[in-house]
Formats: sequence, C-alpha cells, structure tokens
Amino acid sequence: MSEGRVPTPDFDESRYERPNNNWLCGHTCEGCPCRIGPSPSGECRATAECKPQPVVKEGETKGTWKCTRPKDWGGPCETGPLPDGTCCRTISKCQPVRSLRAKRALVTRVFVIACIGVLLMGLCGPLRQAFINPAPLSRHHTGPQFDHLAVKFGVHDCAACHAESRLDYAGVIASAIQAGVTSLSFKKLITPHPKDFSRMDQSCVACHADKSFHEASVVAAISCSVCHREHQGPGALAAVAERHCAACHGDAAQMLGSSRKGCALSASLFERKTAPGLVIHPAPRPPEGYTRVIHSFSVDHPEFQVLREKHVDTNTLKFNHRIHLIGDVPRLNGKALACADCHRPDASGAFMQRVSFEQNCRVCHALNFDENTLGMQLPHGDAVYARAYLRSLPTQYADFAARTLGISGQAEIANFVQTRMAALRQRTLAGENLERSVFFADARTGDTTVIAGARGLARAKFAGCAYCHEVVPRGDATPVITPPQTPDRWMLHAKFDHSKHTAMACANCHAATKSTTTADVIMPSVKSCVICHSPKGGAPNTCVTCHGYHNPEPVTLPSASSTATLLK
Repeated sequence: MSEGRVPTPDFDESRYERPNNNWLCGHTCEGCPCRIGPSPSGECRATAECKPQPVVKEGETKGTWKCTRPKDWGGPCETGPLPDGTCCRTISKCQPVRSLRAKRALVTRVFVIACIGVLLMGLCGPLRQAFINPAPLSRHHTGPQFDHLAVKFGVHDCAACHAESRLDYAGVIASAIQAGVTSLSFKKLITPHPKDFSRMDQSCVACHADKSFHEASVVAAISCSVCHREHQGPGALAAVAERHCAACHGDAAQMLGSSRKGCALSASLFERKTAPGLVIHPAPRPPEGYTRVIHSFSVDHPEFQVLREKHVDTNTLKFNHRIHLIGDVPRLNGKALACADCHRPDASGAFMQRVSFEQNCRVCHALNFDENTLGMQLPHGDAVYARAYLRSLPTQYADFAARTLGISGQAEIANFVQTRMAALRQRTLAGENLERSVFFADARTGDTTVIAGARGLARAKFAGCAYCHEVVPRGDATPVITPPQTPDRWMLHAKFDHSKHTAMACANCHAATKSTTTADVIMPSVKSCVICHSPKGGAPNTCVTCHGYHNPEPVTLPSASSTATLLK
C-alpha cells in the first residue's frame, strides 16, 4: 500500500490473504478460510468462530458473555457463548497447504543444491579430494605397496575401493537412482540397521579374498565397512568396536535365527581347516551352534566349552602333574621341577612346543632295563625296534663293552656278555619273560639310581613301557604302544598368546598342582581371565581380543575367485 493511503473503515486486516505467506488455510479451496490462518511453521491455529467478550452492566457483579462474530461471518449467533465464556461454534482443523510463493522457493532451493552437487562432482584435483575425504586413509591402504596393487588392476586413488569414482555422469546418476531405492535410501540410512555396501565389498575381497567368510549360519551378512572404518586418520586402521559384535551376538532374535538356520545346514560347513599334523582337542559343535547371547566378555560370557561340558583329555599317556611339581621327586640341577622345565614356547612365542621324551623326559626317566648295566638303555619310540633290541642283547652287550667300557679283548668281551645275560636269565627266567616285563610292567616305584656320567642326576628306575603308555598285546606279534596325542590347541575358536602373559605365574591360570591324572583339563576358566581382562583389570577385553569375525573358509566351499575376476 502506497504512503498516505489508508484502508476503508470496514477493512478487516485478519481476513486479508497475503500472497507472501508460506502457508495458506486448508479451507481456502472451499471458499471459507479461517480468520487467523496457519502459523509460520504451517500448523493450523483455528479454534472457534469468535472470542466472546464479558459484558458487565452497572450494578452487576457477574455479567454476561457477548458473541463477537463479525458481520461478514453472519454476525452474532443465535445461541450465543457457552456459560463458561467459550464460543459455541468451533472450527474444524484443516491441513494448511503451501502457497505458490513457498512452492517456488522450494523448487529453487532443490535446483540450487542439485547444481552445487553437479559442480562438486565435476571438480578434480586436490580440491575435490580435500572436499570428499573426511580424513586421511590408514597406512594399510596407502603407500607404495597399495599403489602397486591398485595399478595392477588398472585403477588408482579412490577408484581402488570406490567403483563409482570410475563412472561417467550417466553412470553416477544411474547408481544414485539405484541406491535411492535400496540400501542408501534416506529411510534406511537414518534407521539403525546393518548397512549394505555390497558393491564396495567387491573391492575389499579383491585383495582380502581370504577374509570373505563368517559362520555359515549368520542371519545377515554384514558389510566390511560397517566394522572396518576407513578415513579415520593416517595411523593404523581403526579397531573394531565391541558394539559391532554385540549388535548381533547381543541380540536374542538374531541368535535365535542363527540357531535355526544352522540346524538346517550341513555339519561340513562348520568344519575348520587346520594345519597338517596339528592335534586339536575334539570339542564338538553344540547342536544349536555358538549362539549364546553375549554382550561383553566380563559380564555374560559363558564358561569355556571344555570346562562347561567337563571335557577330559583323551591322551593315553599316564602323567601326574602334582607329583612332578610338589611331590617327592628328584630335583633337577638342584631345583624343584617347574612348568618351564618341560613347557617351552615355540618360535612365535604364542604357543608351547610339544613335550617330547628326548627333550623333556629322558633327563629323569632313563630306560635302563638292566640295573646292573646303567649305560644300556632301551630305544624309545618304536616297539618293533625295541623288541629287536631285546632279542639281540648279546650283540648289544658286546658293542656296549667295546664302545662304552673300552674292553678290547675278545675273551673279556665274551665274559662280560655271559655275565650280564646270566644275571638277566636269573631275574627273568627266559627271554620271553624279559620282553613281557619290558612292555607290560607298570609297577609304580619311587626308587632312583644315579647314572654315571650324567652330572649326578637322580633318575627314576625303569619300570616298563606300560608305566607311562597304553600297551596292547597282539599274541606272539610285537605289542602295540598307543602313540600319545597331546592336543596342540584346546580352543580352536579363540586365539591366545603366551608371550603376552609372561608377567604372571603359570599357576595363576593353570591348576597343575591339583591335577593327578592325564584326563584332567587344566585350562583357565572365564573367571580367572576376567580378573585381568575386564574394565577393572585393565587388560583388553573386547571380542576381537580373542576372536576373529573372519572364520577360515569352510572345507566344502570352493576356493575364492581370483582378484582380477572380482574387480571386473
């Protein structure tokens, strides 16, 4: 309105429809918009046709209510206000609509944003990289070695992982349209659920072909980038957060679904490949699979399977830890036996070497079957060879006299052999009795004898093969001695490193002093581990500390495709 002009006396400002408003009353299309109109944010503010006013005449105390409905709305209504002073004619709520001005503004904003997006995609060089990269890549995905892999497959920079960066404008638009109705739709992005970046995963498995499997019973495959977050800085790749593991393993519904799926799958899909010659403790997979609901190790992790199900060591070797550690046994080099005397770390330090007779037992347990000839020791490790040795004793005694005792004369050697064989016959009556005594005797004795030339070490008296081994008779044939099978790994689904636990004594985790039979499994319990591996203990206690998401490839699946094929 120009300066100096005023509206007519009957002009109702509240009824004026302003074209610059962003919202219009929803009843406008019906020809009867409300007087107050929508709020600036587009909410209906309609209540009633008027706001009654109180009228108090002179001499009255309470007064009455007067209808204030304007003339163009029909004037005061016949019924008038309600006794409580509210209007008797309410207005129904409407759904405000955008004005033409607001619609034009919205279209303009969308167009401007689209133009800016097209310009940003068209940028190249350092400016583009600085804009689209939230942070530098980790050292695992940078450097000459990674560049060499990228060039090998004909890509570089972002294209090594982000296939869309190699597309032209038409390809980018097509990818965006496809993403809009799948995993990258706005509705899915704002809701908590495992995101699916399967196209990027194809780039991941091109180099990490052996990291593409999880348990066959997993309900929904999770994308690599959900757990492995890149662009977090130039250091090491960001550690996998425990919440990612708990998102599935702490969800009872997902674990139930995994259990049901696993029951319908072939058991061969859960068999794990192991290195040739590695002895694994036979811990069968539970019928429902490993689907216990777990939120964290220190809170609700179940007891280890070997202890929870009270497994026994099936090794046939007869051994008593308690006697060797705190029993009445000879001292080794003047000291009591300790765990480290027999259990020594392997080259990696993570696991222990196998205990062998030659390296660990012979120093105390010499196989002197003839107590009068202490240097004559029965060969160990081959029952056939041991039997042949016993049946050629005259030759063995003669060789011992010449090589060890230095007897040179034939008559002296013959006399030595005759004396020793006579002593054996007197003790065992016959050669067959000697063999039977050597193989099947299992007498327990604490007698010791000092071996000449062995630095004064006290060695246990030889009692017989059956003292330590399971010996199976076979009539007149050579008895069979069951080979000891000491497990190299007790928990195949977990990882452990002894080198990181050297600050504590072995007895803190292994109750060896209480073990009296080979069947005892003296593995540490969850309770003993939680002492350190918990927020209170301070040691790492995340899932990935002991477990890996990427299980080895099942034995029934074909080998992974070549990297070149995956990048096509």
